[in-house]
Parts: sequence; C-alpha cells; structure tokens
Amino acid sequence: MTATERRGQARAPTYRSMQVDEPGAALHPVEKEIPAPRAGDVRVTVEAVGVCHSDALFIDGHMPG
Repeated sequence: MTATERRGQARAPTYRSMQVDEPGAALHPVEKEIPAPRAGDVRVTVEAVGVCHSDALFIDGHMPG
C-alpha cells in the first residue's frame, strides 16, 4: 500500500511507456491511466518490451505515422 492509498486518496492504476510524438522526434517517457477492462477483456501484466525495426524507422523519420 502506498502512502497515498493510506491517506484515502487512491490513484487510478497507471502504466509507463516511451512515446515519440512525430517522426524524427526523441523518445520520451509518459505515464498514462490504465483503462478499466470492458466485458470480455483480459488484463495482462507486461514485464518488458523492446523497440521493433518499424518503430526505429518511424523514430528516425523514415516512415509516416
């Protein structure tokens, strides 16, 4: 339990990711709220991810978004 939760101000669950906003821009970290699952959805926990070749091409400005 976090200090915030102990004070009764529980935060919505979030996830962290790296984002690029436009071709040629740098990756930067973002934190977003996890949407509530809908009927039939399954939530999984992701431990690690990587950048695929097409992501790298977009970041470098070689592919449109």
